[in-house]
Amino acid sequence: MHVFQTVIVAVALIAGSLCSVGHFASIGATAEICAALPVTIAPPTTAAPNSRAFDPATFGAKQLLVVHYARTDQNYNGWNVWAWVVDQTGQQLEFKGADDYGPYAVMPLRVAAPRVGFIVRRGEWEAKDIDADRFVDLNDRRVTEVWLRSGDAVVHTTPPVIDRTLRLTAAFLDARNIIMLASTTPLDAAQQKRLVVSSGAGGKPINVLSVKPVTVSGAEGSMTRVELARSVKDDEISSLSVDIAPRMPSTAAPKSSNTERATVRVFARGVLEDPAFIAVDAELGARCTPERTVFRTWSPVSTKVELLINDKAQQPETRAPIQLTRGAHGVWEATVTGDLHGKGYSYRFTHYGDSPIVPDIHAFAATADSTRSVIVDLDRLKPANWDSTPLPVMARATDEVLYEIHVRDFSIADQTCPPEIRGTYRGLAHGGTARDGRGTGINHLKDLGITAVHLMPVQDFSAAPNAYNWGYWTALFNVPESNYASDHADPLAAIREFRTAIEQLHAAHVRVIMDVAYNHTSSSGATSPFDGTVPYWFFRTTPDGRYSNDAGCGNSVADERPMVRKYIMDSLAFWTTQYKVDGFRFDLLGTHTPETARAACALVKRLRPDATLYGEPWTGGGPIRFGKGAQKGLPLGVFNDNLRTAIRGDTDGAVGGFAIRVGGNGGTNANTNATISPSANGIRVGAVGAIDDFTQAPTESINYASAHDNLSLVDKIAKTAPDADTATRRAMQKLAIGIVLVSQGVPFIEGGSEICRTKQGNHNSYEAGDAINQFDWVAAEKCRDVSDWVAGMIAIRAAHPVFRMDNAADIRA
Repeated sequence: MHVFQTVIVAVALIAGSLCSVGHFASIGATAEICAALPVTIAPPTTAAPNSRAFDPATFGAKQLLVVHYARTDQNYNGWNVWAWVVDQTGQQLEFKGADDYGPYAVMPLRVAAPRVGFIVRRGEWEAKDIDADRFVDLNDRRVTEVWLRSGDAVVHTTPPVIDRTLRLTAAFLDARNIIMLASTTPLDAAQQKRLVVSSGAGGKPINVLSVKPVTVSGAEGSMTRVELARSVKDDEISSLSVDIAPRMPSTAAPKSSNTERATVRVFARGVLEDPAFIAVDAELGARCTPERTVFRTWSPVSTKVELLINDKAQQPETRAPIQLTRGAHGVWEATVTGDLHGKGYSYRFTHYGDSPIVPDIHAFAATADSTRSVIVDLDRLKPANWDSTPLPVMARATDEVLYEIHVRDFSIADQTCPPEIRGTYRGLAHGGTARDGRGTGINHLKDLGITAVHLMPVQDFSAAPNAYNWGYWTALFNVPESNYASDHADPLAAIREFRTAIEQLHAAHVRVIMDVAYNHTSSSGATSPFDGTVPYWFFRTTPDGRYSNDAGCGNSVADERPMVRKYIMDSLAFWTTQYKVDGFRFDLLGTHTPETARAACALVKRLRPDATLYGEPWTGGGPIRFGKGAQKGLPLGVFNDNLRTAIRGDTDGAVGGFAIRVGGNGGTNANTNATISPSANGIRVGAVGAIDDFTQAPTESINYASAHDNLSLVDKIAKTAPDADTATRRAMQKLAIGIVLVSQGVPFIEGGSEICRTKQGNHNSYEAGDAINQFDWVAAEKCRDVSDWVAGMIAIRAAHPVFRMDNAADIRA
């Protein structure tokens, strides 16, 4: 029997029927939503608008929104407005007219609307002029006009003054003798000749070989390439500045004020990829023993690095600063004798005329607010059976059955769990018995038969104590999140308790997969410990120095840079060896480079040959560097959203798929049997591990019907089939999960989908709190038919190798 037929027959026998097929829907994306930037509506001024009169009747509309736009560089190529009536679909508006202020776009509204949102963007989201969504209240006005300036978040209700003054806005040393200079307007020939590059506190000039205006994609203003007559020395890379020398007085021309605003510091950027600054073998962080602690950090742009030790980690008082010594490749080091275990520490970096105090980005522990690192001897924080508990070994990748959970959600409402440990690492490892005698917590996992828990982020993230958050907001990547410790004020508690939870899960033969978000951090700029360590290095920037937003969260980690990639590799090695995790799920894997993905696979597999590795082959809106298909030949899976869409339909709407539908032919041609519905075809392609789609082997396909993003499986069924009775909804639920479990590849189950977990229709519950996100173990008692069915399906999968083929040849045989 063909593999696809085997899948369908298996599901049909257990679920009861396949029923009719649904409709094909578009593919959704991740929904971790990050904080929006503030936007200001400027009050009206006495200035009179200089725009032409607009009449809604001319456009056949009841209302008009007119968006005026002015750019200091006066380059409008490709720019447009994306606008939408609040709670409705958006549309693209072109700048088709112009007046004295600049071009304008018109949005005709045939039905009056109270409020409209808009974004100024270039092309199809190649860039945005400010990251925030902006809104304007139309009320009952027939015509509403707003005026915008590039780089300015304010929505002006009258035309503001446009500053055409030349300003040097940023400068970056991208090679030993190349500076990329950003300015508001192009430098004219005279200004190019007066450009001065200086080095050091004394301002010693460096001869300029050439100055050339360049067009660079992604820059907001004008860019100039400055070539120096000599290479910059190692000790100069953070001491450069660029200025425009004053005009020489002339009797031939009238005197005029110097409207040029110049002088900018030059930040080392591309030059740091020079081998002189790459310390791939450095052991960074604070390595503590009872006798001494060795501190190492990497900051080639710093002229001084000081260690500040707090005898009480939570208190601000510090010992006298200890100066680190600079060594090769920009690594700074200091050794402090004595036992410093449990004490706090920070670094004060001196660079670019600033001296920020930040936590160690390589720290292994930190205070609850992530503002101070903590020195730890990890050997003293091992659970009793840490070294003797065997690791659960996976013979082949397709033996894995992944079960996604959030630490807090899993036990916060478990009445069998002691109140003081609910929602914590300790609660994660607790096993109880429900009123009907069934297991809760870890006992439920064992009863279900899953092989691994996929833990949503447990790396230290930015959230107030006890505040709910999914955790895709990492602050310090080598520190376990303190909110899941029973005492979040104790910096060492999270380490002990997370290790204990892992030990107990391993003892129950349950593997632990960490969900890691190395693609962005919770902050950038002045508040970021990464920018405090080496400004402009850890994050991708546009040519003119603005933070890229590939992840959709305000910054994007530049893993293409050697020392950034090293940071990620060191972190993966740390969790694999020090916490014995069994694999990683990479959030927004599509933002990472193929080189980073390959390096991660090689490293983790060397340390743990049976590690499970997979990720999301998409981004938060930026360019996809590692999409579906890029994983071919690697021991790395990617989420098969094609199969997901075929199973459920769209992510958050009412369009159904193969398993979730309300009747109809689902796209089948009524006059012929020669075609099948798109959703059925999607099942056919996905059920064989996508080997005829985007994989080389079924091990590369992570099969799922639902996850933490978007509507939960139960809520999706409720929205798609609101009139279906309970029995029908349960049949859809079983069929959806069943297809996942008998398809070739690696099955992934949204935690709680087997106990009819609902989030009350919330499709993005990242900070919705316990009432929405918790596992309801009492309600689970009413859903035993589904959980028993899922357990049975997992057992069938485990018993029959035909459902766990790990190569394309066997599937095609």
